[in-house]
Amino acid sequence: MTKGTSRGKAYPLFAPTPRRVALALGVASGTVLSAGAAYVLGGLVDGIASGALAPGETVARLAAYLAVTLAAALAKFLLDDWLPMRENLWAELDASKDAVDKVLALSQRAFERHDAGHLLTAVNEAAFGYGSMLVYLTVNVVGCLIASVALLACAAAIDVVLVPVFLVGFALYFVVNWAPAREASRLLVEMVPARDAWKEEIRRVVEEKRAANASGAEGFYAERFAGCAREYQARRCRQGVADCVQTALPTAISPALQVVVLAVCAALWSTGAVTLGAAVAAWQLFSLVQAPMAECCSLVSFCVAMRGNLDLLRELAAEAAEPSGFEALAAGEKDLVARVDGTLWATPERGEDGKRLWAGSFDVRPGELVVVRGANGTGKSRLLDFLRGLSDPADLDGEAQLSSQALGAAYLTYPVPVVPGTLGDNLLGQAAGPEVARVLDLGDLPERAITDQPLNLSLGERQKLGLLRALSRPEPVVLLDEPLANLDEGARSRLCSYLAGLRGSRTMVAIMHSDDLDAAADRIYEVRDGRLERVR
Repeated sequence: MTKGTSRGKAYPLFAPTPRRVALALGVASGTVLSAGAAYVLGGLVDGIASGALAPGETVARLAAYLAVTLAAALAKFLLDDWLPMRENLWAELDASKDAVDKVLALSQRAFERHDAGHLLTAVNEAAFGYGSMLVYLTVNVVGCLIASVALLACAAAIDVVLVPVFLVGFALYFVVNWAPAREASRLLVEMVPARDAWKEEIRRVVEEKRAANASGAEGFYAERFAGCAREYQARRCRQGVADCVQTALPTAISPALQVVVLAVCAALWSTGAVTLGAAVAAWQLFSLVQAPMAECCSLVSFCVAMRGNLDLLRELAAEAAEPSGFEALAAGEKDLVARVDGTLWATPERGEDGKRLWAGSFDVRPGELVVVRGANGTGKSRLLDFLRGLSDPADLDGEAQLSSQALGAAYLTYPVPVVPGTLGDNLLGQAAGPEVARVLDLGDLPERAITDQPLNLSLGERQKLGLLRALSRPEPVVLLDEPLANLDEGARSRLCSYLAGLRGSRTMVAIMHSDDLDAAADRIYEVRDGRLERVR
């Protein structure tokens, strides 16, 4: 979906395509073939009852009945189960990919409205749930309705008197299926938080095992896990009971309904309205009614219960389409990379209820090396986030102009992300700059299998990985948050010389806690006592 997708049109629940229409017909095919088998059986019964069938014809009709029955079973497996399940899996994956795209498209201020768990739920459970809902309603439910209409038409072909009987049967099956199915789906949704808490405690025990042993807190961890496990077990048991009722209740009333239909068929046969074979065929047809109705009710109730997932995804789509707010700050001057003038806040609240970082003015011109210094927690990194468009423009009380180069700058920020794999994998789609690699002296990193475990990469190696990414990128503007952190003296010296050599060809803004780049800097700013001021 595009970034401009409206909330109302995002994530439709009914999206027929030629392939899905074909799949819906496939879902109905097993029932239709079973209905055909009922007709073949009826003809066989009539032939045997009248004595009109020769032995060879009887064998042929038995073989035909067997062939149609086997074809119905094969259609049930392939067209009713396997192919829709495969479509379901693809729809789940596509929805999850789309949700990831939406998360990546969120502006920072939209992203910060939610905690990580909310977005994880959207990408994982909500997206996969939506994929299932889409296929269930577009393929499975439509197929079940087609099968039900086909059964009704077959009954009418035998005798129109059977039509109201079948309609009553449909209604009764709907009643006994709908309420239990909806209750089971509701309990399934309510079970999810308990299941997630249980999984979270498993993760905590595994990841914090050493800390638990070191602090002698094994009993505490075990007790917390046991409590979560009991809560999950209780909710799962309630959901299991409702699921069993959903299956057992329709099955329990099915024999009674079939006896009623058998009585109607017997009455029609006794009056000569239908043949004995037709009565048998009608009884066989009615035995097929339960399956599509049960599946239809179960799937629709599941979709109703999962409506919250749909709302969550549509909210995500709407937020992803929101403008970031930085569009209004486009720099009008040709020789300006960035200008910020005003007061930067760390919180939406102002005054005594908020946290003010600094007030002042800040300029960056093309080709300059700009150094920003100050103590930890004074808002230097927030300034770089603002230049890169990774904050809320409302954080600034004042005026700003930001070029597209600043908003698309290469950025060394923290924490440095690490993905399992090779060094090439960790360049995130970029090629390493040979000169940057030489300056950083990567050691055995190009040959090593990299993981995100602390013992795999030292802090210095993580720093080199982040620098290699940022400095190997082609963007003309580079933002560096403490580029010398965790580097040894030799690497620090080589990196400073390299950055000084980039003046004029690339624009650089570097947060520093030392004077290593002062000699090469075009401008030096310092945050002191809540003021951002140019000191050179």
